[in-house]
Amino acid sequence: MTGQKKQAVLKRFYFRNFTIMVVIPLLVVFIGAFSVVSYLIRQTAVETIDAFQDSVVSALENDIRTASLQLSHFVYTNDGEFPAMAAQVHQAANADQYFTYSQQLDQAFHTAVVPSQDILSGMFYMKDGGSVYMADKIILPVDAVQASGWYARARRDPNQVQIGGYDTNRVRLTYTGQRRNVLILVAAMALDTSSDKSGQIDLLAFFTSTQAGDVIRRARGREELGRTVLLDENGQVLYGDFGSQALQEYFAAHTGMFSADSQLHRAPLRENGGSALFLFRSRPIPDTGWTLVTFIEEAQLTRGFRQVGSALVLVVAGLLGLFYLFSRRFLNAIVAPIQTVAQGMRQLVNNDLDIQVEPSGHEEIRDLMESFNQMVLSLKNMLAINEEAHRRKHAAEMQALQSQINPHFIVNTLNSIRFMAQVSGHDGIRRMAAALISIVSCSFRSNVSPYTVREELEVLDSYVYLMQIRYSEGFEVHYQIQPECEGYLLPRLILQPLVENAITHGLTEMDEELGQVWISVYCEGDSLCLEVRDNGQGMTPEQIEQILRGRPRTKEDNTSIGLENVLARIRLYYGPLAKMEVESQPNVSTCVRLRLPLNRCEKEEAHDPDTDRG
Repeated sequence: MTGQKKQAVLKRFYFRNFTIMVVIPLLVVFIGAFSVVSYLIRQTAVETIDAFQDSVVSALENDIRTASLQLSHFVYTNDGEFPAMAAQVHQAANADQYFTYSQQLDQAFHTAVVPSQDILSGMFYMKDGGSVYMADKIILPVDAVQASGWYARARRDPNQVQIGGYDTNRVRLTYTGQRRNVLILVAAMALDTSSDKSGQIDLLAFFTSTQAGDVIRRARGREELGRTVLLDENGQVLYGDFGSQALQEYFAAHTGMFSADSQLHRAPLRENGGSALFLFRSRPIPDTGWTLVTFIEEAQLTRGFRQVGSALVLVVAGLLGLFYLFSRRFLNAIVAPIQTVAQGMRQLVNNDLDIQVEPSGHEEIRDLMESFNQMVLSLKNMLAINEEAHRRKHAAEMQALQSQINPHFIVNTLNSIRFMAQVSGHDGIRRMAAALISIVSCSFRSNVSPYTVREELEVLDSYVYLMQIRYSEGFEVHYQIQPECEGYLLPRLILQPLVENAITHGLTEMDEELGQVWISVYCEGDSLCLEVRDNGQGMTPEQIEQILRGRPRTKEDNTSIGLENVLARIRLYYGPLAKMEVESQPNVSTCVRLRLPLNRCEKEEAHDPDTDRG
């Protein structure tokens, strides 16, 4: 039973990794490729729709421009001759006069607007509610015409052409010759006294069939173009519903929604009335307030590709199934012989270095078992050797880090002595030499022998004296030492690099303000804290990060080693609980704080301090 469980674990491990490393990446690549190709196909469909909309907009703009020019020409030709003729028709005293004047106006109309085969009618709407028509009469009631948006806009802006439209599938405009599903364009202009000297005409309108409606109508049979509607300035369907009440109601309920270029919405616009996700592509018609909207079912854009993709999915699934059967057969053939090795490895994980397995099974697996036995023996010997090497390496690293500070400091000290000899007499050299001897004697002590906080502060006094001479008394040092902390034992030269860093990097760039250094030693919680604070130029967060993280060095790289050296030594000496904290504000202050675990800090026997550093 245990062997079967182990085999099941190995099989699960194999199939889990196979799924993660093969199946999932394959599916991700397949889905990614499918998405990219689907996107490209969708973009191609959008470009096709855009090209179709360009043709509709171009035809509509051309017809609007032609109708506007014809209307303006008709109004202003011969100093308002035609509006005067319309007023004459309207004022005819009897039927004979009316017929005569109407024939003259109609003939003048056909002459003025040649070619005029697309103009269904020209209508003069009079201020008293009457009307005069040319070509064919518009049978819409006058009150219905006056209630339309284009009529109101034309009256609001006299002598300016305004555009309107009608769908002959929904509105009957003339008695005879009107085809269904035709988009009729209305170009209208209200006349003032400058163009209508009779003062009787309220508005002139040309009703023209536009080629744009034919383009929209012919596109209905092409699946890649979906369906197209023309919305008026109020968002209502002006043309293109072709009798679909559901389509009219949908756009009426969603006015103002189709102003962007492309949108995806679920809408009940299928031919059978069903709901689906549609891509809506909108295009505004300049100078009209109208919007051309083409919509096509999203699934239809990539229908052919999805069918091919489904077939590919079945093929990939079949291949994965065959590979699964092969994997089961392969695993069953090799899993049992290697269980002994797996068990041995588990014992090895539990630090059983005396484990040896009995070789069995196929030749390659026997070689594996023998290699395992040899590996265990080698590991056992290696651990013993490594433990001794680690101990020696620890001592060597401690010694190397401890001595690394000596040449760095001696160079600075000798520079100070040289500087003293150059700028002054021999007075003071004795004290500098004595201070130097104190520091050098400290650095030459045994690398592994610690000394007390009190002794560290005595060496620090000598260093501060030398630095004050070097920098011409350019800073002051203050001590804040808890007396009970002076007996704790420290590695050599822990505080000196912190003070050196504060002086050389923090205070040397100060102009007028006197540099200040505060040295504090105190106990806080379960930590012994050694703190050096200055009022110098501070450090950036990047500099602090580099100090705390450290950086790779070559043998010749001895720059900026102070703080990194101290951090490395306290970690070696006190373990991972030892910390260095750096707090700094640029151009304000820097505080470097060492936190040493008290349970790792040894203390000398009671001692009466003879120096008061308050």
